[in-house]
Amino acid sequence: MNSQSSDKPFIFNEKIDIQCINDLYGDDYVYIEEVFGTVLTEYKMLAENITSSYTSQNIPALKSAVHKIKPIFGFVGLTIIQQQCQDFEDLCQGASSFDLLANDFNELNDNLIKSKSLIEEEKRKLELFNRQHA
Repeated sequence: MNSQSSDKPFIFNEKIDIQCINDLYGDDYVYIEEVFGTVLTEYKMLAENITSSYTSQNIPALKSAVHKIKPIFGFVGLTIIQQQCQDFEDLCQGASSFDLLANDFNELNDNLIKSKSLIEEEKRKLELFNRQHA
């Protein structure tokens, strides 16, 4: 862990659950930067699986794809999106028709795209912060 008690702490975006980040990583901002980078590396494939499952209208595959992306949001403190993924999984479980999922999927997909941009921005900010405090 970094001990930078005299330095200002990194200020995360308000959408990030700071308590979650602190519980997982403390103030090890170098490691947090690495985690954000790993999440971004994994994100593309996971998101493509969601899109292809939705396009093929395969509810079990879509549920599985959303289940697989869900944990990465916990790693970066986006617990609201993580919960939205869980809610969508639950919706898929009870869906009798693919058409019933469309509105919820569009909302989730929009939030997934916004979340990726947020993770990218936070990673850039962490890189700058860590360079300044090296």
